[in-house]
Amino acid sequence: MRSIRRLALRPASTAVVTVLALTITACDGGSDAGSPARKVALLIPGTTGDGGFFDDSKAGVEKGASAAGFEPQVVEAGTEATKWQPAFEDLVTGDANPVITGTFAMTELVEQAAAQHPDKQFVLFDAAIDPKKCGNCTNVYSITYRYDQAGFLAGALAGLLETAPKVGKVARTGVVGVVGGQEIGVIEDYIAGFKAGVAAVAPKVRVLSAYANSFADPAQGKAVAEDMIAQGAEILFTAAGGTDKGVFEAAAAHGLWAIGNSAQQSASAKVGGTDTILSSASTDVESSIADAVTAAANDKLPTGQVASFGVKDDSVRLEKTGLYAAVVPADVQTRMDKVVTDLGAGTYDSVLPGA
Repeated sequence: MRSIRRLALRPASTAVVTVLALTITACDGGSDAGSPARKVALLIPGTTGDGGFFDDSKAGVEKGASAAGFEPQVVEAGTEATKWQPAFEDLVTGDANPVITGTFAMTELVEQAAAQHPDKQFVLFDAAIDPKKCGNCTNVYSITYRYDQAGFLAGALAGLLETAPKVGKVARTGVVGVVGGQEIGVIEDYIAGFKAGVAAVAPKVRVLSAYANSFADPAQGKAVAEDMIAQGAEILFTAAGGTDKGVFEAAAAHGLWAIGNSAQQSASAKVGGTDTILSSASTDVESSIADAVTAAANDKLPTGQVASFGVKDDSVRLEKTGLYAAVVPADVQTRMDKVVTDLGAGTYDSVLPGA
């Protein structure tokens, strides 16, 4: 018996949040012996390979497909936006069902496709559709994440390290930084959460924030990080997709700590041979997508709903890496455990945009 975690779900046409527990029994997807396997398709509006968000989505589809007996079809459409629509249309008009894609940039295309193909199911992650734009369609399952909570975890860790005595690489300049990819809602949530996390534990620490204006430009990410470092920032958090790599490189070059946003990023702490990525304030994109695929295989995909994943269901977490355990003082680790508990209980909802 395999269970989907408890999700905060709401009808796509309302703002009322309900809690729905879905229990899914993994099966072979319902295909008869010898018949073609049912397909599930993922369109990535970008590329994989940086250990971040899109890698997690690909892993989720492949994991869910394996459990469900589906054939996974993953298309990386690249960073040129003009290629996304034709690539998505190819998948929608093919034999894959459901069709999965993500980010705010794909919302309009999903709304259009859902209206034109009412018999096909869609999963949109990292964004939510407006049902009014697709004729009150009920064939889309939207998945959102509490990035403000992820930012809060990173901010609290940065603030506590900045004020703790005798933490290696931390000179206690009183300045930390956060780099965002583009000035869009989800990244604004990361940054707002980071600032709130720092303020909650170390109100005298100054936070520098900036946008690299790209999710695929490591050189620009490095330049932005270098500017922050020149202003005294000595702990850097980044939420910028492929641009993250440049932020990590800048931190490594100056012997500073960085905090990532994906478990894969902090799985290996070294950047250029130097221990750099102390931890990640990660979002479990992989599990939410894998669960959606498994639900679809059992005809229980909660279409017409919007799920919100966060700290409470352990979808947003601070990765306790080996380096984290070795570097972060025991009392700071205890404080961070309390921050996680309080976030899940809603203690900081008044200062978080996604509450």
